[in-house]
Amino acid sequence: MKAAKRILIGAAVLLALYFMPFITVQSADNANRTWRVPFGTWFTGATENSVTFSGIRSSYALAKDSENALHSGEEIKCYGKTYYYLKDSDISLVGYQTADGIPASVTFTYQNGNACKGWTSDDEVAWELGAIEDADLSIDPQKAADDLQWFVIVDGVALNPGIYNDFSRLVKQGVFSILRTMIVENGEVKLVDIQLLENPEKQKIGDNEQEAYYRVATRTGKDVSEAFYTRYSETAEVTPRTVSVYEKDAEGMEHETKLFTYKIN
Repeated sequence: MKAAKRILIGAAVLLALYFMPFITVQSADNANRTWRVPFGTWFTGATENSVTFSGIRSSYALAKDSENALHSGEEIKCYGKTYYYLKDSDISLVGYQTADGIPASVTFTYQNGNACKGWTSDDEVAWELGAIEDADLSIDPQKAADDLQWFVIVDGVALNPGIYNDFSRLVKQGVFSILRTMIVENGEVKLVDIQLLENPEKQKIGDNEQEAYYRVATRTGKDVSEAFYTRYSETAEVTPRTVSVYEKDAEGMEHETKLFTYKIN
């Protein structure tokens, strides 16, 4: 009877370990990097951006423990995604996926480094456009206007002035927003990003201190430049219309930089 009882207790413990969430432990991969993984698993494989551990517990139990393993890292959010940053390993966990079987397995996906490094709340406005240096300059202007919702000017004429009007309206309402303008002149392409910032760039020029709320990035070919300005304006009901930004010098005098002009058919 006692032996049978011990067998039943042992079986119950094994079933509990197999089906129920338990604890996470430190384990190493083939590169001697340490990971927080479900108890009872061992390293079985890796790719450029994933690592897999297998074990004799159920995939359900591995999933529950893997969720806890993710949260062992610092939760960071950027570009509409959530990551878990492991500072010691300098890795940002993206998520995990379990697979049934004997043994079952869990695969963690990750990015090297801090995936949100350099992120600010202002970037949340711009991230859907992507970095200006990554934009495709060879894209057909009409496709850029229709599919990407860029403001496009071809040989001085705006293909979709409504896009610019929407941006201008948002800026006047104080809504943090961004406009990408594609300017095509005699086949040459230039991109201009104008962004109204939530957090201004603080500038000090001589004795003059100012807050620059407008970020302008410009790209011609592979050359990219960035500058910050205190004011933005446009001329309306004239032809061509002019879009400009302004900055102040050390004496507080305002200077205009014309970004582009356009006509409406």
